Parts: sequence; structure tokens; C-alpha cells
Amino acid sequence: MSESGPIQQLSKLTSSRDRTGRVLVAAVVALTTAFVVWELAARPNVSADFTFLWQATRLWAAGRDPYAMRPWVPDWPLADRLFYPLPALIVVWPLQWLSRAAATAIFVAVPAGLLSWSLSRAALWPVITLATPSFVMAVVLGQWTPWLVLAMLWPTLGFMFACKPTLGLACFLYRPSWRSAFGSVALVFLSLALWPGWPAEWLRNLSSVTEHPAPIATPVGGVLALALLRWRRSDGRLLLAMACVPQLLLFADQLPLLLIARSRREAMLLSVGGWVAAGFWFVRESTKDGAVSFAAPYVLAGCYLPALWIVLRRPNEGPVPAWLERLVSSWPAWMRGGAGASTIA
Repeated sequence: MSESGPIQQLSKLTSSRDRTGRVLVAAVVALTTAFVVWELAARPNVSADFTFLWQATRLWAAGRDPYAMRPWVPDWPLADRLFYPLPALIVVWPLQWLSRAAATAIFVAVPAGLLSWSLSRAALWPVITLATPSFVMAVVLGQWTPWLVLAMLWPTLGFMFACKPTLGLACFLYRPSWRSAFGSVALVFLSLALWPGWPAEWLRNLSSVTEHPAPIATPVGGVLALALLRWRRSDGRLLLAMACVPQLLLFADQLPLLLIARSRREAMLLSVGGWVAAGFWFVRESTKDGAVSFAAPYVLAGCYLPALWIVLRRPNEGPVPAWLERLVSSWPAWMRGGAGASTIA
């Protein structure tokens, strides 16, 4: 018997055990997330971001205009207008038949479990990135960001970028793909076919949005422009794009930055840095009126600056289109970087 037989069998056994471990981790993360979200959503005085989507989709299904709703009316017992585009309502349409608690639990737990599975493909340590205030806040608030991060890893889900266009654009620029672009455009066209007038109403509601600055425009945030020095890298482009789009600086919207980690040490840095910053914010600011407004410096310190430090430690290397390579050929070497393969997998 050749030696390859036992070796191949051992390889298959190891692979099977790895898959079993990944499934168990994903199941634990998904079920734990579902339980926590269910308990929160079942409380009548707690409303997550997903509550806006769930309520709006139910109104739309009943032939009502969710963009015309104003806060604290009987059909819209919520603190803000609807700020999500119609593609987001289309995606959550199947969940509007369920109770609010069940719909919220499914919306948050499914991407949590799938992220655990995807992140643990090569090793278990990347799952550390879910032990961060960004993930916890995304879960508690019922945010889109776990879906957006999943779409960054699985381009087939790229249509999700159209559900939250600002962060979606930044996530798309991480690793642009035709599948993601086509999926997003197709979903937008579908929404226009179903309701041609929704963009005007949506944009009218957006005019009342507050506390969603671009991080680069905040005090000290200008330092994030240094990410431009790593323009060849997907992680450098992600950081720069994230810094330039409007977002809620309350940790949850910053979840995509966790994909910048490429080692256990970097994952721990992002996790610990995030928790230290979140802890200071919670102790010093969370009980104040307008606490969200005071979170920006803590998010910059705990999420953006550690990510910037990680990115700047890496060489400005990575493949770019031939036309762009020719365009930058006359740049100084320190700006041009190298065309060698990026360390990003």
C-alpha cells in the first residue's frame, strides 16, 4: 500500500473535524445572538434599528407609504422617520409576516452565524473579531453591518450594499466585484419598478438625519487621510472609504474595519482597543443627554486609529489595473508603491 493512502485519510479526518468545529462555533454564535436579540426585542419599550424596517415593510405591504410616517403617531410609534431605502425593505419583506421579536432575531442571528463560519475558514482566531463592541452594538441595535461584512466576504450577497448605500459603497470598494455591482444595481432597478417615486421621498427624509458625520471630517479625524498612503491595498482602501462616508459613530457602523486584522495579535488589538474606548464612553458619557454625540472621539480612538496603525505598518503593495499602473508610473516611489502581490488574502 502506498503511503499516500493513510495520509489522505488523515487529511480528510482533520478536515472533517475542522468543519465540525466551525459548525459548532457558528451554531453557538447564532443561537446565542438569537436568544439575546429575542429577549431584547420582546420588551415593548425597546426598539432596534430593525424595528424601523419591520414596521415600514408591514405598512408597505398594507398599501401605506412608510416614508410619509412621522414620529410617535399610532402607525409609527418610533422616534425618527424612515431613513432606509426601498431595497432594504425588499430584502426584509419575508420577515414582515413574523412577530417583531422573531423577525429581529432571525435578521441578526443568521449573518452572525454565517460570519462565524466564514471567518473560521483558515483558523478559529478570526472569530475574535466578533468579540468586539462593534459586533455587540450591531447585534443590540439590529444593524445592517453584519450583513454588509458578510457580503464583503461573499460577493454573491453584494446586493446587500444597496440596503445601506453609504457604508455599502465603502464595503464594495474593499474588493470590488462584478457580482456585487450587478446585484446592487439589479435590486435598485427592482425597487424602482415596484415604486418609481420612492427615491424622492427617501431623500426628503434624509434631510432630517443628524449625528451621522464622516469620521474624516471630525476633530482629529483628518489623520485618517494617511490611509491614502496604502491606496494599493484593499484594507487601505476600505479604511479610507469608511473614513469618508457618513455614519453613526457608535461602534456598530464600524464593524467592517474588523476585516483589516490579519493576525491574532491584530484581532486582539482591535478587540481590546474597541472595548477600552467603549468602556470609557459608557462610564463617562452614556448617561448624558445626547450621549451619541459624545461617542465620536471614543470610536475614533478605539476603532479607527488602531485600524490605521495596522494598515500603515504594511507595505503599499497590491495589483491594480494596467491603466492605473501606467498613470502612476511617474509618481515618487513612496507614493507609487509596488505592484507585488498584496498580503491580503
